[in-house]
Amino acid sequence: MNSKDKLDLNNPNFLDFIVDYRTPLVILVVVISVFFAYMAPSLPTDPTLRSGLDQTSESYQNFRKFAEEFGDEEFILVSLYNEIGVKNPAFLNSLAQITDQIQKLDGISETLSLSNLKMFREVDGKFGSFPIISESPGGPVMPDKSTLENMKTALPIIELMISQTERAFGLLVKMDEKWKFDTHKARQISREIKQICAKYAPTGTDCRVVGSAIIRQAIVKYNIQTGIIFGALCMLIGTLVSIYVFKSIKLTLITNLILGVCVLWVLGLMAVLKIPLNSTTALSFGFIPITTVEIVIHMVVRYSQYFLETNDKVGAIKKSVRYLARPCLICSSTTAVGFGALMVSSIPMVKQLGFIMSFGIIISYSLAMVLTPAFFMRLNSLDAPRKSGITGDYLSGILDGILAFIFRRHRLIVGFGIVLTIILFSGTPFIKNDSQILRMLSYNSPESQDLAFVEEKLNGINSLDLVIESEPNAFKKASMWAKVEELDTELKKLPEVVAVESFLPLLKYVDQTGSDQKRKDYFADPSLLPQLLMIMTLSPDGARITERHLNSDYSRLHIPIRIKNSPDVPISRTIKDIRQISKRVMDGHAKTVLTGELTVVSDQTTELIRDQIKSMIIAAILITILMMIQMQSVYLGFLCLIPNIPPVAAVFGIMGWFGIALDGITVFAATVAIGLAVDNTIHFLTQLKRDIALKPGLSINQYVAGAYKLTARQIASWNIVIMLGFLALSISPFRPVVFFGILGCSSLALGLFGDLLFVQSLIISSSRIKNTIKRLVERESGLGSKGNEVVEPVRRIAK
Repeated sequence: MNSKDKLDLNNPNFLDFIVDYRTPLVILVVVISVFFAYMAPSLPTDPTLRSGLDQTSESYQNFRKFAEEFGDEEFILVSLYNEIGVKNPAFLNSLAQITDQIQKLDGISETLSLSNLKMFREVDGKFGSFPIISESPGGPVMPDKSTLENMKTALPIIELMISQTERAFGLLVKMDEKWKFDTHKARQISREIKQICAKYAPTGTDCRVVGSAIIRQAIVKYNIQTGIIFGALCMLIGTLVSIYVFKSIKLTLITNLILGVCVLWVLGLMAVLKIPLNSTTALSFGFIPITTVEIVIHMVVRYSQYFLETNDKVGAIKKSVRYLARPCLICSSTTAVGFGALMVSSIPMVKQLGFIMSFGIIISYSLAMVLTPAFFMRLNSLDAPRKSGITGDYLSGILDGILAFIFRRHRLIVGFGIVLTIILFSGTPFIKNDSQILRMLSYNSPESQDLAFVEEKLNGINSLDLVIESEPNAFKKASMWAKVEELDTELKKLPEVVAVESFLPLLKYVDQTGSDQKRKDYFADPSLLPQLLMIMTLSPDGARITERHLNSDYSRLHIPIRIKNSPDVPISRTIKDIRQISKRVMDGHAKTVLTGELTVVSDQTTELIRDQIKSMIIAAILITILMMIQMQSVYLGFLCLIPNIPPVAAVFGIMGWFGIALDGITVFAATVAIGLAVDNTIHFLTQLKRDIALKPGLSINQYVAGAYKLTARQIASWNIVIMLGFLALSISPFRPVVFFGILGCSSLALGLFGDLLFVQSLIISSSRIKNTIKRLVERESGLGSKGNEVVEPVRRIAK
């Protein structure tokens, strides 16, 4: 059997079983759907967001070790702002009441404010640990400004309890460890705190509650909203485009039914495999239905074409299945590979997205190929596709105009594509990465606005944790504290550093408060610092502060470093600067480890970016191999890649030129762009290849025009659907998800340019491609050895 026989769609084919055995196949789909419908309600969520962290990484292990030794530094910050401030005695009274009431809440382990914080100082000629706010006949009073400033220098955390203007107060609220990752509890506590503030704070007081626990509960809440709204919008977009393309309510309902079954299967599969709903897997409920629409669109258009030729409904359906089964499988496989390559990541939620999308896309392909023909057989209206308008409307007119423009200006189009790609790729060096979890939410979200308000009125709350490690009793030596002072000085020079709590200023403060001597050199007397350390541990409050900074054998020192939340400075740069300075200053004296939740997220985002570069390379290689298999040609396999270079360039260029940061979500864009953009190229080149093999003797212009007319409408329709789907991500309160939608839509727009203008222009303009097509014709049609009578037609093809 020669190539032509193999491509004859009128011959019997094993794929006919999809049509011939449609009833048992549909029954099987129904049974599986019932099972997944039963399992779907048990779909887990990830309220802890731990799936966003690689708990086996060195960075995470350092954080665990730090937390076990020094305790959890995470707290909720309650900010109270009043224009009158400390001038209003009622404000200080209410601060004590609010502190006491919050401490009584279920789930709160500790509450600190100026009303209950004690400092070593002199009161009425006595030295000891006394509250910062003193009682007087007229009510509570603050220390004088110079005393308060000395206290802030000694204990910088006080800067979170009172602003420089003395109009904002802060309360540090620590949740019980068992509730730390319970987002429902965090939401409840936040609500109860606001109720307490409303009850006890003076009139005109603005109360804001911020912190990592609040951000986490917001992320979980918005995760669910994003999944539901994004999925619903994608269904709506698919519906509207289906109505426009099919001109049939029945066909649109069929499409939506198939989409609904796909979503149900994905939900059930996630429930069975215990894959939680999180900020990445939530995206699958929009993308998987969109990929299903592509197959249905191709099926309807192809069926209409064959029915018009044969007027045989069953034969047209079978021929459509035979024609589309392989290219749609290859397209689904390339998209699945694009998403599946994400599984090389060490981050669980990224692996989960890669897994569920790759399997979900294959599920959508299988369901579309089984259910679409089955429903077609039940619809009498499909007997008259001429009335449906599928084959001609405004879109067809636009596409005909584009085709005419290609033949007039094909070299101009190729030149424009090359220049545009170069310009876009040249933006790559300007890409920044941003792993700041506190900036994940939209600036318009209530949580972000609260955070911005607190940072403006009170102080920055972002904190990193530096741990200095040495031998036992190292931090009883004056020489080690001399290096700590040097490190403290160097770190404070960094523009992003707000405060460095090295513990040494507190020891100096205790000495100056309890001694008449004003020492200039605290490191001259080796016995002084050990004495001050001992004094600190004599009171319960001093012991608690000491334990926050030093471990039991004085071999490890914890230095909290508060940093700004500057939107134009990636936290990874700040982390890098702190690490470099710490290593340089302490080199030869101690080992330094920078940790904390923000550090872990930043480190893992950097690792994620490296992983996604690997996944992009893997995806490109595997997709190229799949295209070579589909095209049965190494050269045409590479040709499929060429029009898909601009979509990848769009991702990198827009990120670089427009300042979209590289983070844990936007890093997926390039890999996903490769997987999605190549689908349309495959459909066009598959049609071109079949036309060449089945209709020898035509010119290259005729082949290109014929393949274009048969595929352009499906290509344009599906691109409109998926571009609108990506744009639907703009409703998300997650800034990275919004940017991911922008990048995805932009890459698909460039992909549409590549598939509807660039690849056709490239074929027409390149003599090398023409010669390759000539050899392909000879091989596919067996013309190479049939004599001179076929040489001239083949030459005409290459013209």
